[in-house]
Amino acid sequence: MASSASPLTAGEDVPVSALSRAQLIDVLTDTVGDLDKLDLSLAADGVEEARRLRSSLIAQIRDHVLPRLADADIPAIVVVGGSTGAGKSTLVNSVLGEEVSDAGVLRPTTRTPVLVVNPEDGEALSDHPIAKVCRTVTSAAVPAGLALVDASDLDSVQESNRVLATRLLEAADLWLFITTAARYGDHTPWTSLEEAAARETPIGVVLNRVPATVMSEVRRDLIERLDTLGLAESPFFVVPDAGPHEGLLPEASVNELRDWLRLLAGRHRAAGLMRRTGRGLWTGLRADLITLADGVDAQDDAATRLETASRKLLDAPGADLRADVERGSCGQGAPTTRWVTLASSGGPLAPLAQGGKLRSGWFGRTRKARAAALATLAADARESIASRLEAALVSVHDDATRTWEGVGAGARSRELLPGVADATAVVDAWAVSLAAHVTAPPKGLDPQGAADLVAAAAAGIDGSRAAAERMGLGPATSQARDSLVRTLTDVLDAAVPVGAARALAPDPALAAALRLRAGELAPFTRPGASA
Repeated sequence: MASSASPLTAGEDVPVSALSRAQLIDVLTDTVGDLDKLDLSLAADGVEEARRLRSSLIAQIRDHVLPRLADADIPAIVVVGGSTGAGKSTLVNSVLGEEVSDAGVLRPTTRTPVLVVNPEDGEALSDHPIAKVCRTVTSAAVPAGLALVDASDLDSVQESNRVLATRLLEAADLWLFITTAARYGDHTPWTSLEEAAARETPIGVVLNRVPATVMSEVRRDLIERLDTLGLAESPFFVVPDAGPHEGLLPEASVNELRDWLRLLAGRHRAAGLMRRTGRGLWTGLRADLITLADGVDAQDDAATRLETASRKLLDAPGADLRADVERGSCGQGAPTTRWVTLASSGGPLAPLAQGGKLRSGWFGRTRKARAAALATLAADARESIASRLEAALVSVHDDATRTWEGVGAGARSRELLPGVADATAVVDAWAVSLAAHVTAPPKGLDPQGAADLVAAAAAGIDGSRAAAERMGLGPATSQARDSLVRTLTDVLDAAVPVGAARALAPDPALAAALRLRAGELAPFTRPGASA
């Protein structure tokens, strides 16, 4: 691998990229930052794959590529991974000839992976991202130039363990896949093996704990399965079943595996292993970036569909509210009953209902009773309007929340969708504004009384409309009704703000940036290219 000051080259002398090593580090660091912030919460075609790729890319770049670019001399990372109970820890201890990793603990448990390094490599790996999630053990038994990681179980019942196991595999220069005669076909480990093979990660396979009675059959079947993944030539080791025991396995059981690891060790040979990893890794990274860019586009499409669906939720409630105001439905029921009571013969509003004149000079109890009656009538009108508005707001909010939850955006709905507005406060504010429409109160009514009559008439209370017309308040009533429609419509629209769902989409520039960065990696995918 080139030194930190060297340009990236193909073979020995042919430049493959205009990027210097330092520039490539900056590009990839920025890529990790973008991926960390990338929200893929919306349900869309291929979203599960996009989420997996996002996690995989972050892990590969942060834990594998960047450390290699920053320091060409760090040892090759050999990750010992597999399913629960495959005997990984016992195998690591036996290969090294000493107890470096706890074995035989009850499953399931929270288990910290163990990173075993040669004393010569301790400093080089001290700041490696993998060292931050592992318990580091220094041992001269591990060959210089290699570092062994006893990883978490791929199929652990604890999600945090599974995530950590996957992260460790993404950092591997070589994966030593440990399985058993009973577990080699398990879905989760085998899927991980398929993905590692697709990335061309060097893989060694250990078939552990094999009873002699089935050894030939199991070995043949597993080799056939490996062949389907293109791993027929991968190093393959069989460890016989040692039966119930404590401590290390017999020397003869692990000698072949130990000798192979020693052959990989040494700076020159380990560097060759890392170069073989790198060739497949650049190809995989480039393909993953392009696929993830498609996933970003899919999120944008999903956000657009959610925006359309969310705004459509306003159509029916908005139309119903407008129809209620235009038909005068808000004044029906209890408000109309109140008018009948107050405007009956001898009631304080009887002159309004009967078309009699209201003398401006009337004071005392009669005028106060009329003002109180109009205030009560207006309050009934406001309550009826507010009740209908609140029902519409609650309906829209509930429908919008369910719609967002249905596409995976339930958590963001609490952030981007406002709660149900105070319908009473909204209608009260509208009623206060009516004084502006009553520029010249009719004789016998003060400005507030006239505004209360207009509110009742705008709501559609039977009899109050005719009374307002007779008293010259028809234009004010019409204006009040129009302003009420606008008020209700605006408040309802605000329940699902324009652009709220679109805000869930990732920055559209990110898809272009991912494709651009994939293009910048293209030179490293050519035969003979290296970083």
